[in-house]
Order: sequence, then C-alpha cells, then structure tokens
Amino acid sequence: MAANTAYGDNLEILVTDQQGKAVANAVVEIPRNPVTRAPETVAIIDQINKHFVPMVIAVQRGQRVNFPNNDNIRHHVYSFSAIKQFSTELYADIPGNPIEFDKAGVAVLGCNIHDSMVGYIYVSEWQQFAVSDDNGIARFEDIQTPDEVLVWHPWSQDPDNRRIVRTIDGVSGGRFTIQIPIAEPAQVFGFRALITE
Repeated sequence: MAANTAYGDNLEILVTDQQGKAVANAVVEIPRNPVTRAPETVAIIDQINKHFVPMVIAVQRGQRVNFPNNDNIRHHVYSFSAIKQFSTELYADIPGNPIEFDKAGVAVLGCNIHDSMVGYIYVSEWQQFAVSDDNGIARFEDIQTPDEVLVWHPWSQDPDNRRIVRTIDGVSGGRFTIQIPIAEPAQVFGFRALITE
C-alpha cells in the first residue's frame, strides 16, 4: 500500500469506549520513524493528592522520567514491570536522579505507602505519539498522514493484549474515531481497535 506523502496535515484521533464516551489517557502512536536518539528532555509524573498526575505519560525509548512529590507526605515510587524495575527511597520533593526507560513497552507504577496510587509510563519505539486528553482526542500537527496507527489504553478489555489498528487509506488530515472496549481499571491491556472516518 502506498504511503501518503503530504506533509503539513493536522490529524486528530478521537478515542471512545463501547458507549461512545470519550476515553482519556489512550496512547496513539504512528508506527514509522523509529527512535534513534532519545530526547534530552526529562518527562514528569507528579504526585498530587495521593495520585500520579498525569496517570499515563508516553515517552520515547531511552528518555528519562522524574517523579516529583507535591504532596505534604512522603511517597515511595516503584515498578516491577518487565521493561523497567526500580524502587525509590521514601522521599518528599524530588527523588534524585531521573530514571531512564530504555526498553519499549509499559511500566506500571505504584507507591509502597499508598496502595491506591497507580500510574503508567508508555515507552514508545516510535518518534510520533500522543496521549488522548479529557475529550478523548490525541492530536498530531504538521505531520505526514499515516497509513496506520497503534493505540494502547491501560483498561482495555481486548484479549489480544496488543495495540493494533486497521489502515488509514487515502485520507489526508481530518479526524478519525477509534472505539475500544473499556473496563475500569484493574490491569494493563492493549487492544485491537476499529478506526472509522
């Protein structure tokens, strides 16, 4: 299939659940242009009111992440995920050196002090990605419209545990809708998505 060649398009992916409601915190990737060098920018997951904020971030493979604590209590961030295992000391303010995420995949975060705290770091092997906002929209500006996109959400019900979508064929720019089955909020799943114009 021939790739679209027009640059300068603005693309919006609207992610909805099975009832048509907007889904925030979905990671949408364009699977081309692999990461060759991670950005120097340090990504942030904050801790506010005993929550990871934002709940989901996406970074490029090799990028570093820091976990400032803006609560008036101490936290202890950890992950036992296959792509990255780490554990901070109990801390306030900033926990020291940022942590590098050098493998693609998903790292699930927890706090040993507060069991209800759960966050997700999606590590992408691609250069172009976005996380859907509270209105369910992932935005890409000034890009070449892709032939396909990959999508992931932590609460998907899809049994394949993967992020796969069908082709976007012959369309430049515009908005597409992806509908996914959602169940809150137990485990990290991927999903097979349906794209409709």
